Amino acid sequence: MVKGTRRLRPAAWLVVAALAVCWAADSRARTLEEIRRRLRAEAGVGVEGRRGDIPLVSVTVLPGDTHRRLAMELSGMPEAERILRSVAPALRPGGTIHVPRALLAPPLADPRTEVLRLDRDTPTLWRLVTTRLHTRGMGVAVTVRNLQRLNGIVDPRRLRRGERILVPADLVRTVGKPGQMALRISQAYRVRTVRGLERRVRAEDFPAHLRRRLRRMGLWHRQLGPRRPDLVVVHTTEHRGAPFANVARYISRKRLANYLVGPDGTVYEIVPDRFRSFGCGPSLWEGRYQVDFNAINVEIYADTAPGSGGRGIREVQYRALRALLARLRARYPVLHEGRVVTHRMVAVNYRTGMRSRKGDPYVFDWRRAGLPDNSRALDQDVLLGRARLCTDPRYADRVTEGQEAAARLHETL
Repeated sequence: MVKGTRRLRPAAWLVVAALAVCWAADSRARTLEEIRRRLRAEAGVGVEGRRGDIPLVSVTVLPGDTHRRLAMELSGMPEAERILRSVAPALRPGGTIHVPRALLAPPLADPRTEVLRLDRDTPTLWRLVTTRLHTRGMGVAVTVRNLQRLNGIVDPRRLRRGERILVPADLVRTVGKPGQMALRISQAYRVRTVRGLERRVRAEDFPAHLRRRLRRMGLWHRQLGPRRPDLVVVHTTEHRGAPFANVARYISRKRLANYLVGPDGTVYEIVPDRFRSFGCGPSLWEGRYQVDFNAINVEIYADTAPGSGGRGIREVQYRALRALLARLRARYPVLHEGRVVTHRMVAVNYRTGMRSRKGDPYVFDWRRAGLPDNSRALDQDVLLGRARLCTDPRYADRVTEGQEAAARLHETL
């Protein structure tokens, strides 16, 4: 025994041993949690878990980040600042906050991911973005910072060659191969003229009362100018037994769709998809009104409403829809699976701000369409208070799970 030290009693040794075991267990738990976190991240960029039915994305706070800056760079919407302040009152550089996926800008919200590596040709994040990624209007600097946030990279100068970077698939440049996704398109009901169908929004395309409200809300500047197809909206004709030829001629005359899926699975081009059609009417999605200007409208000849007596959407029509969506994705890579919605999800009453103006398709099997159930995702416009949930029980069959979840979360914030 060393002079000046005291012999520990047996009870003290037990305490020391217990502390050592606890420390080892805690260290092992931290290591396992780090492994789990990395595996979760590689399964989907930044997905940490859920708050109820709400998918959350893990975002690392960078030096200089404020709630306003995060709102603008992650979502492009200043009104998202209020939500961020609610979910993360304090921002600590290097810390992690959990953001509802619905708040992210469409490219960042893509649940698909690809793993890219820093190599000799792309040794830095900046070089990776400029040579291998689309910025989708965010700009190079903002895209670099968003990749840092989604990958937990506080100091990009410490990255080494071979580092794995998880990137939302919508940002990755790909070479499309449309020839591998051949689909016969009939032009039997194609419109004779596309004059006036450009995807450029003008002030006169909005009712005066809506223009005034959008200016008060600070959303007017987002509405005008050219738009590109970045959304597919699926409709059903709800024709109540009318013959297909009559319905097809009516849709063509009114220019109500870009494509029409017939009862035998034939796909008819009505309005070429580089032009807009008038399928959605009064509508709102992700802060943009008049959704027709950036949507590709697909009508399916089917009766799905309760009491209509129709057969609903047939299997041959689901197969045709899957082939059509594959063709559209080859032409417009931004149209990934998460960018397909139904008419009921985007329809809104411009005067009341109420959802549930439309209900079609009342029955839609997302799995048979080869898609995730996007109706369960948070309705961003309800979450941010731009639209309201319809509480009239007569229209309960028009309300989606995503609208209900967004309304519940909106009430708690």
